[in-house]
Amino acid sequence: MILGRGARSAEKRFKSLTRLLIEKLKDAIVSGKLVPGEPLAEAQLAASLKVGPAALREALRALEVEGYVTFRPDNEVVVSKPSREEIEDYYAIAGALEGLAARLAVERARPGEIERLRELHHALKEACQKRDVVRYFDARNEFHRLIADIARNERLYRLLEQLRQELQKTRTLSLRLPQRLDYSMREHDQILDAFLKRNPELAANAMARHLNNQMEMLKNASEDTKGAKL
Repeated sequence: MILGRGARSAEKRFKSLTRLLIEKLKDAIVSGKLVPGEPLAEAQLAASLKVGPAALREALRALEVEGYVTFRPDNEVVVSKPSREEIEDYYAIAGALEGLAARLAVERARPGEIERLRELHHALKEACQKRDVVRYFDARNEFHRLIADIARNERLYRLLEQLRQELQKTRTLSLRLPQRLDYSMREHDQILDAFLKRNPELAANAMARHLNNQMEMLKNASEDTKGAKL
């Protein structure tokens, strides 16, 4: 079905509004105005933001994919807040799988891939220096994804991608830990150093240690999520 000019214009406006809502709600979560575990009353939220329910629901669905909000079985929407048990389960698996990926990647990396890893490491460092938690989180994901790609194990890569979707649920807690940036940066320094030294065992251990430290910080953050309202 071919849309008329008016319909295409309306669709374009709807998508533009949805993008603006996604960014506004994301900013509210990152800043602590909306906190992990907080229910989002859609009617009240739509009135506050002066938007229709359809655009708001579309934005919330997009945020669900990114791990910022969770739709419960009763269709209630809450800001994502994983339990301590979920965090432990996710990161125990991640430590083992990402450690294996790091080991294989060091063994199989080509010079150009090491250079690309260095570039992503530089992006991490810039985000850390600017205290840009969202940008740091995104750069970190790229860094880890590249390592999984360099490992050249398709099944392992798919497992890590599936796990990464689950780990997205911890994003709202990660964004509330700016003090964690410096520790995380040093851990990524160690991971890169293992690649530069071509030491598979060192890379696997550095990766596992990084994820274990992240897990411990997130477990503590899951118990301290008080904040203001939007």
